[in-house]
Formats: sequence, structure tokens, C-alpha cells
Amino acid sequence: MKLNKKIYSLAFLAGLTLFASCSDDEGDNGGNGGGEDEITVLQGTITEDVTLESGKTYELNGAYTVEEGATLNIEPGVRIVAQYDDVVDYILIKQGAKINAAGTQSAPIVMTSEQEEPGAWGGIHICGRAHTNAEGGQGSSEIGGAAYGGNDDSDNSGTLQYVRVEYTGYAFDEEHEANGISFYGVGNGTTVDHCQAYKGSDDGFEFFGGAVNISNMVVTDCSDDSFDWTEGWNGTATNLVAIQESEDVLGYACDCLIEADNNENNFDATPISSPTISNAIFIGNGAEGKGVHLRRGTQVKMDNVQIYGKTDALFVESEQTENFLLNGPSTMTNVKISGALMTGEEAEGGEGIYTNEEFLADGNLTNQSNPYADYDAIVAECSWLSGWTHSWGASSEEAENIIPDGTELRASLTENATLGAGNTYYLTGAYTVEEGATLNIQEGVTIIARYDDTVDYILVKQGAKINAIGTAENPIVMTSEREEAGAWGGIHICGRAHTNAEGRQGSSEIGGATYGGDDDSDNSGTLQYVRVEYTGYAFDEEHEANGISFYGVGNGTTVDHCVAYKGSDDGFEFFGGSVNVSNMVVISCSDDSFDWTEGWNGKGTDLVAYQEPEATLGYNCDCLIEADNNGDNFDSTPVAHPTLSNLILVGNGSDSQGVRLRAGTQVTMDNAQVCGKGKPLTVETTQTEQALKDGVSTLTNVTISADLQSENNIYTNTDFLAGEGNTVDTNLTFADFDAVKAACDWLTGAWIGE
Repeated sequence: MKLNKKIYSLAFLAGLTLFASCSDDEGDNGGNGGGEDEITVLQGTITEDVTLESGKTYELNGAYTVEEGATLNIEPGVRIVAQYDDVVDYILIKQGAKINAAGTQSAPIVMTSEQEEPGAWGGIHICGRAHTNAEGGQGSSEIGGAAYGGNDDSDNSGTLQYVRVEYTGYAFDEEHEANGISFYGVGNGTTVDHCQAYKGSDDGFEFFGGAVNISNMVVTDCSDDSFDWTEGWNGTATNLVAIQESEDVLGYACDCLIEADNNENNFDATPISSPTISNAIFIGNGAEGKGVHLRRGTQVKMDNVQIYGKTDALFVESEQTENFLLNGPSTMTNVKISGALMTGEEAEGGEGIYTNEEFLADGNLTNQSNPYADYDAIVAECSWLSGWTHSWGASSEEAENIIPDGTELRASLTENATLGAGNTYYLTGAYTVEEGATLNIQEGVTIIARYDDTVDYILVKQGAKINAIGTAENPIVMTSEREEAGAWGGIHICGRAHTNAEGRQGSSEIGGATYGGDDDSDNSGTLQYVRVEYTGYAFDEEHEANGISFYGVGNGTTVDHCVAYKGSDDGFEFFGGSVNVSNMVVISCSDDSFDWTEGWNGKGTDLVAYQEPEATLGYNCDCLIEADNNGDNFDSTPVAHPTLSNLILVGNGSDSQGVRLRAGTQVTMDNAQVCGKGKPLTVETTQTEQALKDGVSTLTNVTISADLQSENNIYTNTDFLAGEGNTVDTNLTFADFDAVKAACDWLTGAWIGE
């Protein structure tokens, strides 16, 4: 089958004149090929810009070379799969060419192989015009024989962000194996961050001179060195992780976590290798191996680094390298290692100049135990790893588990699954994420609730997660075939943070799932650039579905840049919990825009509620904010007390209430404008008013379009006006939503909607 597939693809490409033997129009190779079921094959040479389109899969067949003057653009969510055959597959970026591979956390760019084994293909090779201390100041790439080196340390070879390369390390011969990504004389005008090398049979990332800076890089289970430098690399490297799974599980021992040279043929070659390494966790799997191996005249500045899992966790050798550590300019600070530092007394050039005693004298620690039981423990400390990296032992298919485009979503999700970038899915009933499972939703996904007799909603239970991470221009949109308020049931997230409901636990109004507990740092995932439309399905008179309901959700959860549009219940409602939200927009929801109860005490920053005029919308809307402590017990603890800042709230009801503080709630509110309601700010219940009067609650820099209304005359309009920066401005108004957007520079992009 693979052979037939290749024959078909080659025939297709031949028709488009995309082979390496073609002339200047070779630049069409990639990004423009095929119908819905056809996969474009990448091969040959490109001499003009090519774009690989978001969410598509491409096959790599042989050398794919980007010539000087051309740029290979790779959009988020692209997958490049090296074919399993007798042709060596690799990507080569020559001097003066660029690769702009800019994925995202939710839609990384994945370069992998049909054969999911180390050494299956040849990885990425980037050649720049920055320095190398190779003889003559120039070199030739080990793979592809391309020239690199020069004197332009600011050279720009493009961008690599959220890129994962898997199963690299093809052995051309004993001297030429292919790293995950090889940086040959790459300059610091190049952007490199959030990249992973996974299960390669050579090094993860190797630097042959150059000045490129890197950050947020992870190497997992590469059998040779995780990070390797030589020929004078002097960039910075921040937030690094190298992990080697147990040899018993992995089936092979791995070499060094870092192997570092200046120049193997001339230890004194200049410019000298001298990178700066900070914030790193290195965990090896070889009892007899070396961890960080500094040698052959390299310098290094290393701070806040942990090295475990090797007998010789830190090994230094060569007179030059050791002298640099003893006398400068090399430094080691806040370094923790298992065992003791070893010197190269017994190795060629080793002098025992910088010893374990010197290492300890610099304030570093030896004989430390590895505190990380598993990959999740590392992720807990390095949150930047979440959502786009493979953990130990995961195959490409298992790690992604991308649900096919067009799939109907219903029933329960008991293991991790991903809705792929740019795909469309159909919600046909309750879609429940069970404890231990994560629903990943990549950018540009559209979820459409079917218009039928089944109630559609998404429920995320305690201990489960939803990672819905869109972007400003490629938001995640959850909508309905029936574009009317109340068409479907929205999102319901249940966490383990506090609630002041009776018994300190509750049951979600939709789905009956348990929420509440004592873990205010609980993490239910991430919601970024998510728009929910036409929610508010009425199950009965007491149970209508908000846009997004947060039930006891903890502040380990990330929520920002979300829109609730034309729902028939509340936009966003908080039932206790401590979740913080920012850049939240509610547009024309017929009940309350924002609603809290049961002790919510998170932060809300940059909040907008806009209710279209009733004459055009067709219905009046309720409050802009309806705020309770607990509707059944105003004194319940912990008391609701969110901190809100930077609000614009515009209503559409001349006789109704805008911000309604009641039922014992407290609040800290600063920099708010409230208009469009006959009663823009009302305070009710003794507890709520007394907290304002006593200064437990505060309103500062708040402008309202009519006098504050007080139910009990404890906290009055006079008290309000006495507060810092508070005013009543009867002329306060916003003509339309465009006027609101003009006042909020963050309200830009496709995520807002029309």
C-alpha cells in the first residue's frame, strides 16, 4: 500500500512539475497540491517562497532544500511525515534562505515519520552566516554539504516556534547521523523557542558555532546527546529540559545530557564557545554515563541548573575548560547535581584544575536526589511544557489522538483526545470529559451543535481538563446550526476549589456533576480565544445553560479572551472557586452578562458587557453583573469577594439594573464605566452594604450614568461619590459596540466576531 501511495503521489507531482530537476518554478512544491484526499509530497529544491497550510499533512520524500532567497513558511498544525522507504528524508535550509515554522501551543508543527522509531529520518538542518571557529571560518553541513559560517552574528534564518521533531537520527554512515535540528552558524536574528526533539537516535539539538538564542526547549529520549555544541556557539539558552526514560523501559541507554566542545581539533580556536545556560532540568538514564560533559576548551555560564541520573552528572576536562571555570569567565551558580563533580584527570588533557571542592565553594550542591517522579512532575514545575510536548513513552498517534474532521461528538471521553486545528466537529448531545482525561482543542476549531431534539453541551468533570487554546485570528468557535439564543447548552467546568454551598460541595445545574473542595489552585485546563454563541438552552424553568459555567474552578486554570454571544441565559457564571479571568466579553446575552455566587473570589481584569439596543436585538437583557455571596445564606463563608478592574458595561434596558450587588457579596472594583441602565449600580442586603460602608468592599474610579440605588440606605450615593475617583455622569454612553472597541485596544481580531 505504501508503494502504491508513493507512485500515486509522484505521478501527481509530476503533473505539477514539482521535481528537483525542474527549473525556477520548483518553488510551487508544497502547499498547493491536491484535493481533499490528496497529500502533497515534499521533495527537491524550492527557489521561491512556499507555504504549508494550517492543519494539513504533507509527506517528505528525500531531501527538501530551501535555496538562498526562498522561505519555507509552515503554518500552525501542519504535520510533515517522512515516508518509510529507501530514500533518506531531511529538510535543509541554506545560507540566505529561511524557514518560518510558527506553530502554537494548541497547534504545534509536528515533523515525524511513518516508521515511529529512532533514526527513521534526517531532521532539519539550518545553515546561517554567523561565526564558526572551524578552520577557515567556514564549514560544510554534515548532511547536504551546504556552506555555513561568516561574520554576521545577527543573521536571520527565520523562526521555529512550537515545533516537534520525532524519530530523527538517520545514519548516513558512521560519521554522519542526523540530529533533530542542527544549527550551523545560525545568527541571533533567528527566533527559536518551544521546540522538542523526541526519540532521535543522534543528538536532539546541536550547535555548530553561531550566535542563535534558544528558549523553552525539550529533548526526550534521544539516544545520543540531548544538547550538543561545538565550533564557538555563544548564544543564550533559557528554560531547557532533557529527559531520558529508564533504560529498562526505553530499551537503550542514552549518552550525555549536554556534550560541549569549543573545537575538537583546536581547543584554543576562536571565537570560543561560551553559551549562557539558565533554568534547566536534566535527567539521565545511564548509570555509567556522563551528564553534562564540558570539554575541549569550551566556556560556559550556567545558573539554576539541575543534573541527575548519571554516575558522572557533571564532568569537566581539558586544561582550557577547567581553567575557565576556576578563573573565569566561566561560572556555575545554583547548580545541583547527583553525586560529585568529576574532572578529567584520567582523560586526555585533564588536569584536575577545577575540582569538586571548587564547585562546592561556588555555592553549588552535590549528592542531590532527583525530585521528579515522572514527566507530569516536571510539567508541574515547567508549565511551558504543557499542551504541545510528548511525554515519556508516547507514540505520535497516542500523544495526538486527533479526532477526524467532521466527527460527531457525544457520550464520554475517558482518555486524552484532540480536536485538530481548523477542523469542524458536530455536537450531538452531552459530551462529557471524565476524570483523568483531557480534551485538547486546537486553534481554528469550530464546534457546531446540531439542531435536533437532543440537548447539546460540554461537561468537564472534576479531575478532567479542557485545553481550548485558540488565537486572536484563529479562535475556537462553539456555535449552533440554529443561530438563535438558547439553541444549545454551553460549557460546564467542575473543579475542586471552594464553594460556600451547603456541605461545601455542589452538583452542576447541567449534568449533575460534583464540584467543590479545598484546592483553590486546582487546574481544569485552559480557555483562550474561545467564542461561544447561542447558548442558554432551557432544560426547565430552573435550569438554563450559561455560555460558560465555572463550578468551583481553581486558579490553576487559565481563562482569557473568551466571548459569550447572544445566549438566553448568563454569559459567564461563577459558582464559587478562585479562577482568575481576563479579557472577557459578553454580547447581547438576555439574562446577566456576568454572574457570581457561592463565594467566588478570583480576579476579573478587562471585562466588557455590551447589550445591543432592544429595538434591534428584539429583547431586553437583564443585569450586566448580578452578584451574590449565597442566595440561601448571605453569611456563608468563604464570602464571595472578587477583585475586578477595567470594566466597560453597557446595557439596553432603561428601567432595569446594571451592576447588582446583593445577597451578602463583597467586591473590590476599580476603573469601571456602567451605563445604559436606569439603575446602573444597585446595592442590596445589610451584609453587602455594610461591607461597602466599612471599606471591606471598595469601589474606586467607577463612573455610572445615574445615581447609585441603595436598598437599605447603609451605603448611599453620597458614600459612593466620596470614594476615590467615583462619579455620576448622566451623559455617559457608548453609541455602539464599535465605540466600546475603540476604548479597549485589546478588542481586536477575529475572536471578537462580527
